[in-house]
Formats: sequence, structure tokens, C-alpha cells
Amino acid sequence: MKLGEFGKNIFMLAGGTAFAQVLSFLLIPIITRIYSPEEYGILAVYVSVLGLISILGSMNYELAIPIAENEKKAINVLGLSLIILSISFVLLVVLVIFVGDPILIMLNNETLIDYKLLIPIGFFLLGVYNILKQWAIRRKAFKGITKTKYIQAILQNITTIGLGTLGVGGIGLLLGKMVGQSSGISTLMSPLLRREKELFNKIKKRYLLWAAKRYNKFPLYTTPRRYLGDITIVLPVLFITSIYGSEEVGLFGLANSVVQIPMTLIGASVSDVYYAESAKLRGTNPAKLKKLSHKLLRNLIFIGIIPLILLVLFGPYLFSFVFGNQWSEAGVYASLLSLSVFSRLVFKPISNIFDVFEKQRIALLLNIFRLVSVLIVFGITKYMALNPYWAIGLYSASMSLVYFTQYLLAQKILDSAIKRF
Repeated sequence: MKLGEFGKNIFMLAGGTAFAQVLSFLLIPIITRIYSPEEYGILAVYVSVLGLISILGSMNYELAIPIAENEKKAINVLGLSLIILSISFVLLVVLVIFVGDPILIMLNNETLIDYKLLIPIGFFLLGVYNILKQWAIRRKAFKGITKTKYIQAILQNITTIGLGTLGVGGIGLLLGKMVGQSSGISTLMSPLLRREKELFNKIKKRYLLWAAKRYNKFPLYTTPRRYLGDITIVLPVLFITSIYGSEEVGLFGLANSVVQIPMTLIGASVSDVYYAESAKLRGTNPAKLKKLSHKLLRNLIFIGIIPLILLVLFGPYLFSFVFGNQWSEAGVYASLLSLSVFSRLVFKPISNIFDVFEKQRIALLLNIFRLVSVLIVFGITKYMALNPYWAIGLYSASMSLVYFTQYLLAQKILDSAIKRF
């Protein structure tokens, strides 16, 4: 793959994501006038809970699909991932039915009790989508992934606004989010069933067991590492709910979803393409991979600097104008979060190096440091009775430091690979 084709694939994915983000952004002013900050708070908590458990779905075995040595191994990794996801889904349903209420109460998330059955459903659908997406990445089927972005954006917003106009309350936001996260499953599955269905005949028990052993670093290191990483993203929602209440978490939820647009728009697309290219170059040309990472860093800084400045200087005014006066406080939160989002945008895509070179242990230790940083931030916040501005500002600064450290460690792994080559 030439560098130009690499960029073309990024722009293809970014184009689909751009459509999704622009459509969602244009419709947010309508949605924020249909739903209240308290109802947004329910959505923020639902997304947080799903974020805490979704990473456990297939124990991250699906990340081995793009780097598997041949098709027989890859299809068995896919089969293994689906089997583990199905078992996890059944266990989660049982857990939610029998002990879901006390767990949600313990986590100060009583607002989700009425919608608790949506948690395992969303968990399973999101897991299937992520597994099929990794197969598409292996096939470099970025056109298909892009198509799912269009489908997700359209169906999520239709569902959210349609249910909102019917006056169903917070569940409209939850169902809209669930539809948006899982739509596109059939799009990704169709090529596999239509053109490669004979591969399923190669799924055998002994190969599944081999795959479970060969790629055991993914459940042993990547799963706890990504889990800890995702916890640091969702913990602020849980802490803010506990310390400041549902209205504040609703404001934070809107601010966070809006400022994450650059990361979703560009960063996620870069990550997918970079992961596919890294899987190819890791054993053939690590020097080219390092050069590519430097070029990505420069381009991402250039792309992200303008949104960063705009949010820092005009966040409250923009939110008040676009979303309504009741959301002006969310603009202050957006300004505070902008530094961490910028850092995530420019540094996070290159951290795929940890999985590509199977250095998951280093990444796990880094995410332990990340979790400790978040706990310290909110521990200080609660102990000193700081206001939400301090809480969010300290969180943003600590995350920026973590993302920068993550980038430096990824570069060291590349340097070591170049020396061994």
C-alpha cells in the first residue's frame, strides 16, 4: 500500500464519519430542545455503564483478526470472538435480571433501573459490530465501514428525534444510541457470507483452542488495559453523578459528546487505517511505520489546533447560541475538556502499536497509571469540595499527560523494532 492510498483510506473513513458527525451536530439543537439535561444525564450514565462492560464482550480476541497469519487462523479467531461474546451476553442477562437493581443503586445509577434490559441488548449488538469491523479492517474493506457510518448516523437521529416527539422521555435517547452503535451489522456481514462463507467450514474445535492460546495476550493484557482505559473515560460521569447530580452530568455529557467530534471524525478513522497498515509493516518495514507515525502526528496537530482554540475562547457562547441558553454551562465544560480531546486526537491513533507488536503488558501498566490519575483527581475534588470546573479541568490536564506518555512509549517500541529488523 502506497502512502497515498493510506491517506485515501483515511479520507474515505473520515468522510463517512464526517457525514455522521455533521448530521448529528446539525440535529443536536433539535434534540436538546426535545430532551432535558436530566434526560441527557440518563443517556450519559447508560453510555458509561455500556462502556464499562462492552470491552469484556469478546475479551478483545477480535483485535487479533487483522494480524492473524492466514485466513484459516483469522476465521477461527472470528468464531472464537463470537462464541465468547455470546457466553458473555447470556451471563450479563442473568446478572441484570437478578442483581441489576442493587448494583445500579450501589453505583448511584438508579435512573437506569427502568431501562436495565437495554444494557445487555446494547452490549451484544455493539460486540457483534466490533467483531465484524475487525474482519473488514483485515480485508481493508474501508468502503463498507464507511457505509455503516452513514447508516448509523441516519438511523440514530431518526430514532432519537422520532421517539422524542412522541414524548417517551429518556428512553428515546437510549434507543437512539443503541441503534446508532449497532446499525451496519448486516452491511459488514453481507460480504463475508456472500463471498467467503466457505471459510466457516474451517472453524474447528482444535483451531479455536489454538487461537485462544496463541492470542491469549489480548484477554490477559489488552482486555484489562482497554478496560482500565475506558474506565477513565466513563468514571468522570459516575463521579459527577455522585457528587454533583443528574443535571450536571447531563451538561457534562453534552459537552463531552460535542468536543469528541474531532476525535470521532478523524482520530477513529486514522486509528482503523493505521492499525491495518501497522499489521502489514510490523514485520517488513518498521522504519516506514515510524516515519508514517511522525507524519500522522504533524497532520493531526494541524487539523486539531483550530477546534481547540475555538473551544477554549468561545465554548460557552457557542453552546448557548447553538443548543439554547440552558446549555451554556456545557460550553464551559467543553472549553475545559478541549485540551484532553486535542491530546487524544493527536496521540491516541499511534498507540495501536501496543497491540500490533503485542506489547500489551506495557499498555496495561500505562492504563493503571491512567486510572490512578483519575482516582486522585476526583478524590481531591471530593475531599476539597471543589466545584465542577476544577474537577473537569484537573481531569482534562491529567488525561493530556497520559496520552503524551502513551505516544512516547509507542515510539520506543517502534525504535526497538527498527533495531531488531
